[in-house]
Amino acid sequence: MHWKESPGKQTVHLNRIYEREKSSLIPARDGDPIRFVHLYEDPGDREIIGFFASQFAYGNIVAMMKFLQNLFHRLGKHPLTFIKNGDVSSLKGMYYRFHKEKEIISLFRIVKRMVDECGSIGDMVKHFYNGDIRKTIWSIRSYFLPGSNDLIFFFPKPSRTNPLKRWNLYLRWMVRNDGIDVGLWKFMDKRNLIVPLDTHIFKIGRCIGWTTCKTPSYRAALEITEGLKRYSPEDPLKYDFFLCHRVGIDGHCTGRRTSTCMRHCILVGNTISQ
Repeated sequence: MHWKESPGKQTVHLNRIYEREKSSLIPARDGDPIRFVHLYEDPGDREIIGFFASQFAYGNIVAMMKFLQNLFHRLGKHPLTFIKNGDVSSLKGMYYRFHKEKEIISLFRIVKRMVDECGSIGDMVKHFYNGDIRKTIWSIRSYFLPGSNDLIFFFPKPSRTNPLKRWNLYLRWMVRNDGIDVGLWKFMDKRNLIVPLDTHIFKIGRCIGWTTCKTPSYRAALEITEGLKRYSPEDPLKYDFFLCHRVGIDGHCTGRRTSTCMRHCILVGNTISQ
């Protein structure tokens, strides 16, 4: 039985729910690719691990975590040193879904070039950052892969619709600082971050009314981010991990209100219709 009243925009007691639930988030970190970043102490190593963990953060979570564990084992205890040395022989035979050895090695070589030319991935992003995250990512591609069709999955070409989920995920990890995100980069204001639009966040955004988009898109990511800014203008993405894991994954959010979710969803049970 579907909920008969049109959901429309809802006022969710998000801050109250988040404060009540946030103690459960640290254990959930072990089931998320961010866990690998926390295995390293050196900021340079964390940048490298975070970049690859975020860029391969797609597909089945079990298969993805297994691939990342294997990949990072091959990088050794100091991933930044691995990148600087440039010896990719240990990556032979690596693949994940449609990304085969050749493309993975090409990605590592681009990252080495970033580190060689700029000192770190963070310094590279800072160099191109102009306040617009999307244009920054396009500028990075234009500089490192001019006129090429290679590595489009990792360095997207200009597009009106691409929500840039994996880059926005990486930026969240690197800019915010709490028990989940590591906050290494100070040159970017966390209030300017854009939500990493995965399927869970999109469904939640549709259900609550933070976006009217029918399909995931850059516009949907912006609309949901604006919705979250109503609760925390200075740090809208502090809710992202909580929403994804506690509401999306654990709560099995389908994006459609039913009598079942009205009884059990920790968000829908705490809304006021506008």
